[in-house]
Amino acid sequence: MTTLFGVLLSAAGLAVAGWLVYARQAVAASFGGASTAVALIGFAALANAAPVLAGDHSSALIGVLVFALVVWLLVVHRGRLAGPPEIWRRICLGLAGAVLVWCVGVDVLTGDGVYGSRLPAYAAAGLLLVAVWLLAAGAPVSLGAMAYTGLAVLSLLTIPTAVYGQAWRACTDGQLEKCSLAGGLFKSFYDSENYIALITSFTLVAAVCALRRAERWAVVTFCLLVIVATGSRTSYLALAAVGVWVLGAWMMEWRRPYQRIHFVLCVPLVVGAVAVATYLAWSASKTTLSNRGNIWIHAREYIAGSEGTGVGVSKWYYLRDIGEAPHHFFHSGYVLAIFSGGFVALTLWGLLLATLLRAPVVDGRAFSAKAPVALFVIYSFTEVVWNPLSVDGLTWIFVLMVLTGSALGSTGPVPVDATADPRPSALTRLRRMTGRPASGSAPTEARD
Repeated sequence: MTTLFGVLLSAAGLAVAGWLVYARQAVAASFGGASTAVALIGFAALANAAPVLAGDHSSALIGVLVFALVVWLLVVHRGRLAGPPEIWRRICLGLAGAVLVWCVGVDVLTGDGVYGSRLPAYAAAGLLLVAVWLLAAGAPVSLGAMAYTGLAVLSLLTIPTAVYGQAWRACTDGQLEKCSLAGGLFKSFYDSENYIALITSFTLVAAVCALRRAERWAVVTFCLLVIVATGSRTSYLALAAVGVWVLGAWMMEWRRPYQRIHFVLCVPLVVGAVAVATYLAWSASKTTLSNRGNIWIHAREYIAGSEGTGVGVSKWYYLRDIGEAPHHFFHSGYVLAIFSGGFVALTLWGLLLATLLRAPVVDGRAFSAKAPVALFVIYSFTEVVWNPLSVDGLTWIFVLMVLTGSALGSTGPVPVDATADPRPSALTRLRRMTGRPASGSAPTEARD
């Protein structure tokens, strides 16, 4: 079965790559321009190929990619630093910057200071926020951009499968028994199948909400093939949970358009998620959620007495090097925030999530456009989807969540302002009665 799935994955990856080239005009439209599409898809693909291209120096390659992206944007914008015109995205990027600055300050001032070579990673994270700030000043991005970017990355990860023997990990037995229908766990050239499943999950959700007809179902089939091959139970649970959000979005938007999700709804959702994540971290045993609890126990014990401010993320690498912490990373975006910057960073993280949910869209499909954000909130319970303190192969997910301003983009209906009064004004009614055109317009005959 592994051989069969390998052939299927390679063939599907080739088909997806060919389709992206064929549909390049739709791809460019979803990004608001061909140059932006090439830049962001290229960045995501190369960042994910970095472990193969540069090996142990993959972080340096990603840093070069971020620097090149910023330089290109400065050239395109002619040195102007104009940010996003919409206030909520400005606030979101400001909060992301606040998380970074706070956690770096904590790392520098706690204990013996920054351990190892984390400063270049911090610099790359800062440059990335500058890049997103510049990107947000351009044309709006639709949710389809996330689907297309994810497909480009997945095609890169799946095409070699048929001839790359190390693309599979053996099934596990015992307490952590795990396998897939393929007879192995598909991991491509990464160390974990969960990484592949995470990318696929975000691609699937974006495709379901942004693509239409045959394209949607073709992408859904491809993504399900990849997820089944990974055997990732985390992705099954996360997709089941966000499926409720997507169904609710369709039902609500069928009745009327929503340009935004009210902040009164965003805050309780995020506060609930933060509370659940904190409870999981402080109540976990070593075997909780496939031994993720073992990681969280080490994290909470090391920051005991410093829960308010944290200790800085570089201390985790120190603990790993001296053998006092598991090799795996935090397996929770919330625990990463607590360890790096304490409850202060967790509060900023929660405000950032609420702001992402609140940022408006232009096509009246706010709940559909925010489905990846809902998945982000859910997935962050057990995985680090976005690390605000560095740049890696998953960073593009956060970038596109910030930039997304519509669900359907140019392929959808004319944008509707859900808050606008559909009734004509008294002056307009008077002009209609007298047969006079509105100011600044001309009769149809004159325009023709």
